[in-house]
Amino acid sequence: MRKSLEESPVYNGMSLIIDVIFAGMIWVVTSLPVITIGASSAALYYAVTKTIRRGRGNLLKSYFSAFRSNFKQSTLIWLIYILYAAVGIADMYAIGLMGLAEGSVLDHISKLFFVPAAATLPWVFAFVSRFENTVGGTLKFVAYLTMRHIGRTLLLVSLFLLCAVIAWLLPQIGWLLPAICCLAMSYVIEPVFKAQTENREDGNADPWYNE
Repeated sequence: MRKSLEESPVYNGMSLIIDVIFAGMIWVVTSLPVITIGASSAALYYAVTKTIRRGRGNLLKSYFSAFRSNFKQSTLIWLIYILYAAVGIADMYAIGLMGLAEGSVLDHISKLFFVPAAATLPWVFAFVSRFENTVGGTLKFVAYLTMRHIGRTLLLVSLFLLCAVIAWLLPQIGWLLPAICCLAMSYVIEPVFKAQTENREDGNADPWYNE
């Protein structure tokens, strides 16, 4: 029996590529104001995990539903990260004005200041897309996950840096990278999040998640 078009590996492959490009385009467009990068990242993770990886729902609808519902908290958290980075950059600038040589103790300390932000960033907006919590509660629990699963954290940071380097070297394929990076990270993050949700007494708001 001849397979239908929808069951064809070629059709499925093309559909996946189109969804990946489309998701990346939406993320880029909604991130243009810069202040919305947090909400866009949470929405991208949710939409990629649900529609591209799980094959459930509509990509556009899932993206903007998550974007709206997580906008306030994601934006506040993103502003905290921006402020944190600004403090670190100002500290490095001050060390430069003091005439301290690169490689000095203070120079190393100033660079280590960015490690907590770099380590928690791959987790935080994925967490926001999945769980409800206060901003403070989210940051505390993400810090716990970052340390508790340090091996996964290092892998996530490596994936993020790899995508950033590829984007720098090959900007012409930039549309592909946001969703691809997010999809790759989901395979590292999902087992941790699933363990947090599958035994919840109040059930999961997204039944597809633990399938």
